Amino acid sequence: DREGIDTTQLAAEADRLAHDGKTALFAAVDGQLAALIAVADPIKRSTPMALTVLRDMGLQTAMITGDGPATAQAIARELGIDHVVAGVLPDGKVDALSRLRNHGPVAFVGDGINDAPALASADVGIAMGCGTQVAMASAGITLVRSDPRLVVDAIRLSRATWRNIRQNLFWAFIFN
Repeated sequence: DREGIDTTQLAAEADRLAHDGKTALFAAVDGQLAALIAVADPIKRSTPMALTVLRDMGLQTAMITGDGPATAQAIARELGIDHVVAGVLPDGKVDALSRLRNHGPVAFVGDGINDAPALASADVGIAMGCGTQVAMASAGITLVRSDPRLVVDAIRLSRATWRNIRQNLFWAFIFN
C-alpha cells in the first residue's frame, strides 16, 4: 500500500491463506506485484494438550499477537483459544493485558523482544527458555525448555506452593 502497488489480483488468495492461519506477504519487483509468499509459525505438538489442561483447570486462554486478525482467528479456532487480540504492536499487548485484567489476574507467555513489555506488565510473566534475553529478563519465570506443558507445570507448582504457604501461615499464627 505504501509503495502504491496494486495487490488486488492476489488479494483473494492472501485472504484464503490468512483464514488457514498463514501470513501472506506480497513481493514486488520494479514496482510490479511479482509474488505472494505465505509464512506460518508451526504449532508445537504439545500446545493443544497444554491449552486443554489449562481450560480444565478453569483458566481462560487468550492469544495476543502481532499477526493479522484473520490469521490469529484461524489459529485460535484450531486451538480453542477463548480470546484473541490481533494486529498489535508491543504496547498493544500491554493494553490488551490491562483489558483482560477485568476478568482477574493474568499470566503472559512469550519469547520475543516484542513480548518483553507484556511479560513485564503481566501479573505473572512466563518466558520460554529458547526466547530472547530481553524476554527472559522481563519475565518473572523462565521455563528451561520451550514446551507449553511447562506452563501448566508452573501454574500447578505455584498453586501448590501458595496452598502450602497459606497452610503454614495459619499454623504459625496459631502456635506463636
